[in-house]
Amino acid sequence: MSRIAGLSRQYIQVKRKESGEVTYGGDQNFFRGSPVGSEDERKRQRGCGVTAFGDLLLYLGGGSQDYKIKESENFLHRILSEEEYRAYYNLIYDLLGGIWKGTRGLSGFRLKSRFNRLSREKNWRLRARWGMRGGKIYERIVEMLDGDIPVILCIPLLFGKKNKGRGIRFYQKENGTYRSVCTVSAHYVVITEVVEEQGNTYFGISSWGKKYYVDRHEYEMLVHRHFFGTILGNILYIRYVR
Repeated sequence: MSRIAGLSRQYIQVKRKESGEVTYGGDQNFFRGSPVGSEDERKRQRGCGVTAFGDLLLYLGGGSQDYKIKESENFLHRILSEEEYRAYYNLIYDLLGGIWKGTRGLSGFRLKSRFNRLSREKNWRLRARWGMRGGKIYERIVEMLDGDIPVILCIPLLFGKKNKGRGIRFYQKENGTYRSVCTVSAHYVVITEVVEEQGNTYFGISSWGKKYYVDRHEYEMLVHRHFFGTILGNILYIRYVR
């Protein structure tokens, strides 16, 4: 396996209460078991964007004091408990303005807007865009990882009965083989590395507190064929500015 690009530090870790397993990133399923119809249930069902955005800020804050914010300052440089991660998640949830009733979650444009507002308030030399073109997604992913910035990727919602059950396959690597474990749509993940193996390029991702892989070609084909294309299927492109 050849690593093309990747984050330089340990990614976000949370110790699961029941199993003691240490996660690879946050997990909105920490809100599992919440009352039906409650706001916490909405966080579990549609809160992947909050998880991705919160993990991005937690990673940035752990790498530099410049990117530490009041919401993250008590949760840096250590393995968190489930209770601590839920407390942090709630702070980021409020920072983003919550998940509105009747919606499927956060839009990429809201993530972009809130990141840029925070960046201006803190005088960060970073700006975000929700890209509209698909031709530069891969290059921008590598660029961000080379700059030690996690990449929020949106797997778009699929419309119509004919698309039911379709989406992007998530792979896990076992004994040198990439095994498909589920098919996903309407979901945010965080890319932490790009690797090449057996002639394929994979995005190493964090989702639901686990590490999976997404085939670059499969993702690009999905976005190319999607009705809304790269309006929905894209990345939160964050770049350094002067």
